[in-house]
Amino acid sequence: MGNSKAPFLFPRRGKDRKLTEMIKAKYISLIFNSSKSSPFGGVRGGFFVIKTFVFYFKQNLLVALGVAVSTTVLTGSLIIGDSVRFSLEQSTYSRLGEITHLVSVTERYFRQEIAAEIEASDPEIKATSVLLLEGVAVAEGGENRVNRVQVIGVDTDFEEISNTPILSELQDNEIAISKNLAERLQIKEGDNLLVRIKKASLVPMNAPFVSAEETSVSLRATIKKVVLKDELGRFNLKNSQTAPYNIFISVKRLNRLMEFEGKANQILISTNVETTKVAGTVKKCLTPADAGLKLKNIEATGETEISTERVFIEEKIAETLKKIEGAEPILTYFVNEIEASPRPSEGGEPKTRNSEPETLNSSSIPYSFVSSISDQFLATNEIILNRWAADDLRAKPGDSIWLKYFEIGPLRQLENKESVFVLKKIIEMNAVWSDSTRVPHLPGLSDAGHCREWEAGVPIDLDAIREKDEKYWDDYKGTPKAFVSESAALQMWSNRFGNYTAVRFPTETFNEEKYNRIFAQEIEPADLGMTISPIREQGLQAAQNGTDFSGLFIGLSFFLLLAGIILTALLFRFNLESRSSQIGLFGALGFQQKHVHGFFLKEGFVVAIFGGILGLVVSVFYTSLVFKILNTLWFDIVRTDVLLIRIYPATLFFGLFISLLVSMTAIFVSVGRFQKQCAADLQKQIKSIQKPGKKQLLNAITYSSISMALGIFSYQVALAKQMEPAIFFVSGILLLTGLLLTFRKNLYRIETKKRESPNLRALAMLNLTRNKSRSLTVVTLFALGTFLVVSTGSNKLDLFASAQDKASGTGGFIYFAETTMPVLFDINDPAKRAEEGILEDFRVIQFAKVEGDDASCLNLNLISQPAILGVDPEMLKGRFTFATKMKEMDESDLWLALNQTFDDGAIPGPDRDSVGFGNESGRYSFVSERIGRHAPVKTDCRNNTFNFPGICYHFEPKLPEKLSHAQRNIGLSG
Repeated sequence: MGNSKAPFLFPRRGKDRKLTEMIKAKYISLIFNSSKSSPFGGVRGGFFVIKTFVFYFKQNLLVALGVAVSTTVLTGSLIIGDSVRFSLEQSTYSRLGEITHLVSVTERYFRQEIAAEIEASDPEIKATSVLLLEGVAVAEGGENRVNRVQVIGVDTDFEEISNTPILSELQDNEIAISKNLAERLQIKEGDNLLVRIKKASLVPMNAPFVSAEETSVSLRATIKKVVLKDELGRFNLKNSQTAPYNIFISVKRLNRLMEFEGKANQILISTNVETTKVAGTVKKCLTPADAGLKLKNIEATGETEISTERVFIEEKIAETLKKIEGAEPILTYFVNEIEASPRPSEGGEPKTRNSEPETLNSSSIPYSFVSSISDQFLATNEIILNRWAADDLRAKPGDSIWLKYFEIGPLRQLENKESVFVLKKIIEMNAVWSDSTRVPHLPGLSDAGHCREWEAGVPIDLDAIREKDEKYWDDYKGTPKAFVSESAALQMWSNRFGNYTAVRFPTETFNEEKYNRIFAQEIEPADLGMTISPIREQGLQAAQNGTDFSGLFIGLSFFLLLAGIILTALLFRFNLESRSSQIGLFGALGFQQKHVHGFFLKEGFVVAIFGGILGLVVSVFYTSLVFKILNTLWFDIVRTDVLLIRIYPATLFFGLFISLLVSMTAIFVSVGRFQKQCAADLQKQIKSIQKPGKKQLLNAITYSSISMALGIFSYQVALAKQMEPAIFFVSGILLLTGLLLTFRKNLYRIETKKRESPNLRALAMLNLTRNKSRSLTVVTLFALGTFLVVSTGSNKLDLFASAQDKASGTGGFIYFAETTMPVLFDINDPAKRAEEGILEDFRVIQFAKVEGDDASCLNLNLISQPAILGVDPEMLKGRFTFATKMKEMDESDLWLALNQTFDDGAIPGPDRDSVGFGNESGRYSFVSERIGRHAPVKTDCRNNTFNFPGICYHFEPKLPEKLSHAQRNIGLSG
């Protein structure tokens, strides 16, 4: 070493002490001094560490591999997380193209021209209207079929957003389809495709007296283009990485199929302006026509009527119209029967049904329209008949008049209702009272040529219709035969779709400009169910804050990461043990412990750097392998095949830094263990003796860990409704810790045990104690691996084990079906079953659904708008098991909480796990855009459900008309 001729022996005392110190200083400076002024410090010291690393390369390589394992797992997990987020962001751009904002409505439609008006109002905004519907694609004569296909009606303006001119050049008999749909159906350009499209209607499908006979229309068209993803083939307005199946069609053709003219339900906007400015521009362009309102002059009565193509005018719009001077609201309803009975008693009250049932001698008129007039003309218990009806009933003022009618509930369930009135007067059939225009436009009913052609959406007894009724229809159409007060009409017939069918004004005082001005001032887009959202910003936010794949893979690989750390410590300790005599020699030569410690830490740092860099390289290949598997074999996990690898230098540096920090901690502990042994023991390779104090501490930790583990586990089994995963793993780790310490204790016991006659078993046990730390490490690695495999396998649930148990996770349902076309009737009705050819005996629970983002674990994005199911809570009584609940919930039947509305206006939404997946808080207060109103949802309860992932449940009547044309989810129970 150097030019020194000094012996590698140092005198202990005497006159050579000064020489000894000088030689020691030289060796110390050679190896450890980092001062640049020293000829043996700095670079020379580092060079010596490198030479040592190379000299012991085989031992150091094993240590480096342990570091590489940790670095690969940690950095690879971080890269996977970054890459998934990046892929989701790219998926957002891919599915939206140039779209930045979305104006959307559900189950209603606005003018297609509004997009051009928005562009004209603000040159910074580009907009296009589309008509977005759902359908079923059928190929090969029905052999290949895909449900829930997006049918998108586009025009020439769509070209600016899609960068695909061919989409705006589609002829009436041509369509373009997405690549995934072509692959799924095994079709190509030039082939024909049959598409069944869900029938859209300007009138809510569940509105009273709307025929539900036609729920779909069919189209056979030629495939002109297979659209790729960079041509907006993955077009999707929902936050999801899964590519939908898309069919593009001319919006004019789609309007004709729906029997519309110039209607759309989505406005796609591309702009750099703020959302508030976009909203202001949209509001400025709204007209009454976008709300479905129509103006009509009634010359016979000298009135101007505002009616709606939706039959019933929504409450907010009706209240706005009533603010206009001279407003007279009208509510006209179709009743099953008008019946007259003799004059009531002198008290003025009409006779009841139980009054002298044998002597009532009543007569009746089947199927008539009844309309309302102002309360100033009639009391709530009074009625007016026209001359035709009064003569037919042989009624006179003072008689009791009965109105029988249907109240229509969910699934078109009909409830017979009746109300009784006192006949106040009889009016003649003059122009004012013989007004058929008071009847709203009901497709299939008000426009029928004959009574026997009625399609009213309710049962009609054609045998009850008389010839005189047919003649009345021929002469007067649907002219109301009776009139009641506005208050009485509202009490009987107001519904969730609206309270009035029209509002009339005197023509001489009505000002259309004032009407438009009041509409613009009072009506907000949200009042029309219209939402304006920065869809690109929301999509990117959902991508950036979605499922944390970094944490997921770190969690899944945690034991592998821990094994790498333990392996690093074990191998470095083994390296030190093989060089223990060298460490002892340093001490014997008089080197200070901190210098020896520092030298081996420097060497360990070089090893860790080498292993870390090796791990970084391997982590890239590890990520590539994982992504290849995710894009192919594990496609069902991520539901996309476009995951891209994204490597950020900061991620590599952070992963390397954390790996080095953890590895150096393990190396530091290993080196520190050798500091506690004297130089002589190290040179003789004698193991240290365990101190009594440490033994007592370890015993205390052992007993405490085992006791706590058993206590926690017993509590979960005995008292908890279900085993919480976090609690399970905590108790498992505690039990593992206790058992491993017990194994360590037994190693020391075997070592001190009296030797038996030598045999193979005794030799094996003795060999275990030769290096207790190494033996304990090996057992720890096997224990961790076994625990992970066994715990994962034991928590795998068998859905079929108790599938028919109502309290189980299936709720006792055998099947779960989701329809593309709406099912608007009760499948449990025997008559409906026979009509549809359903002969099997089973019971069905039907759910109405408001579409939303998929909130199950299959969607990797952050979710703010989960789907919502509407259901009668009585139907779910006794089904599923609630793990937790809110204090406000009824203990006797937790499902009845769906009927509640809390003091703060919140409504309950059981299934917190599904709603919470991808959300950031435990209680979710969100604007239900699909419903069009604020709906804070309390989700402080959970139900163990596997059949309905990612869905909020609500009592169906609380949801407005958006459920009218919704899909129906059907659960079949045995």
